[in-house]
Amino acid sequence: MSLINRFHSMGLRTKLMLLLLIITVLPLGLLGMFSYRKASTEIQIKAYEIILENLSQVNHSLTDFVQDIEQLSMYIYSNEDIQEILSKPSSRSVAEKYEDEQTVNGILKSFLGFKSWDIELYVIGVNGERYFTGDFLPPAYRDYQPNWGLFRKTRIAGGGPAWDTHYSLKKIEDYGAVLSSGRLLKSIKTGETLGYFIVDIKESALADKYQKAHQYPGGEVYLLDANGYVISSSPSKQQVGTRLNKSYMAEVLNGTKGYFSTVDEGSDKMIIYDSSDSSGFKMVSVVPIGVLTKESHSIRNLTIFIVISCILISYCIAYLLSDYMTRPLRKLRLLMNEVEKGRMDVTFPSKYGDEVGHLGRSFNTMLRQINRLIREGYEKQIQVQEAEIKAIQAQFTPHFLYNALDSINWMARLHGMDAISKVALSLGNLLRFSIRRGNPVIPIREDMKQIRNYLTIVQLRYRDKINIELDIDEGILDLYTPKLLLQPLVENAVGHGLEMKEGQGTLRIWAGAVDRDVEFIVEDDGVGMNGDKLAKLWEQEGDSGPSAKTRIGLHNLKKRLELHFGTAYQLEVESEAGKGTKVTIRIPCITDPKEVERVV
Repeated sequence: MSLINRFHSMGLRTKLMLLLLIITVLPLGLLGMFSYRKASTEIQIKAYEIILENLSQVNHSLTDFVQDIEQLSMYIYSNEDIQEILSKPSSRSVAEKYEDEQTVNGILKSFLGFKSWDIELYVIGVNGERYFTGDFLPPAYRDYQPNWGLFRKTRIAGGGPAWDTHYSLKKIEDYGAVLSSGRLLKSIKTGETLGYFIVDIKESALADKYQKAHQYPGGEVYLLDANGYVISSSPSKQQVGTRLNKSYMAEVLNGTKGYFSTVDEGSDKMIIYDSSDSSGFKMVSVVPIGVLTKESHSIRNLTIFIVISCILISYCIAYLLSDYMTRPLRKLRLLMNEVEKGRMDVTFPSKYGDEVGHLGRSFNTMLRQINRLIREGYEKQIQVQEAEIKAIQAQFTPHFLYNALDSINWMARLHGMDAISKVALSLGNLLRFSIRRGNPVIPIREDMKQIRNYLTIVQLRYRDKINIELDIDEGILDLYTPKLLLQPLVENAVGHGLEMKEGQGTLRIWAGAVDRDVEFIVEDDGVGMNGDKLAKLWEQEGDSGPSAKTRIGLHNLKKRLELHFGTAYQLEVESEAGKGTKVTIRIPCITDPKEVERVV
């Protein structure tokens, strides 16, 4: 289930690429595996047939060799000199025996010189004479027993050839396995037994004849007689002269030639054998199947290389196809991400005539409708905001004029005409500023100028009762602020904080840059407010006394800040009864009047 979930969570391009790879790689893998197995099987069968052919050639060569030995023994049997010498009594003179020995040895050595054979010839007479070509006469031939192995077989053959495997003396205290051919020598005239002719063929001579059949490491080659006795073997000689005791011997002895697989000594072996029709000898080659399979490793490696190359090529093709097929969808997804970030001016290029093209055109139509609705809603919002700002300005402007005229009244009662002239001048500037139309934001420098006009009237009215401290950072004067932002705060500080204080009070106005914002602080040390009044300060319902006027002014100020800056502003009021009030305003830095529209 987790694999299905992972597949569903994959991107469309990845899914397409995986499907294309599966469609391509699966047939390639199956084809490669089938081709390798077929080629490997064919190579093994060919190797078996080659080994079998080699065994047949070796067996044919051994058959010719055996026939030559039998012809040699037949020649010795019919040789008149040997017949005559073996017929002589053992009591003849030494000189005659020496002459006979030279004659027989000459005949035997002539055969050795004519053939390049590694053999030893023995003529054993019943009259006690012994003739041989080697350096030593084995004791078994010197004092033979008529019923011993080869001698018994030759008597049974009655003058025909007989074969036997045994160990014989090669050198002093050095015995080796030999294949011996024997023939009973009889008098041609009387039929009387004259002796035996024996040919000892050294096992090494036989092994040389089938070395070419032993081609694989770990393999074994056996030369067996018709009864399964080992005449010769390679590379191990331990079983020469013994009956080969293997599980596969029954099939080898019952068959003539062929090959089959079996398990021998815990490993898989291939048994390949061939039989001689004339001699009955069997050539058996035992080859580990694992060695033969190595011959097909090059095909396996080539198959793997081809499959891997095809997979890489298929991967590239699948990647390019999936990328081409999903490119318009990915483009559409990126455009949707841009819309989520707020970009509404994107467009999908509808150059495709398929389903993706129809989807893209629908996306463009939907985006145009959304832009139209946003534009209409934005225009309505601007109209509402302008109407609210104008209403707010119309709300506090009469109140401000009333206070200014009230100040003029007091000045007229308490002072002379010069003071009234000064107040009238400041009041005129304020009136002109308040009724001026245009952008709702003005440079801080200009707003501070109007605050100073107002403070001029305040100082003329209250004289030494109010001490005014202004601390304005010159670096912010060229930035912009909503018109008459601080005027309600200054008016509240004078009218509701300092005017009701006994004795002299101080009004502090500070303005400067804090982080990336502009901060204004209007602080007085007047009568202040207790906790209950401060908590009710933002309530719009209540009495109609001085505190109600303070709430109206703060509510109007807060509403203006919300209309201009949304939530990107701060308005905090701190107050304590008997100690004064501190109002802090923080707004974003505005370097261009148009930025207010973007903030809103």
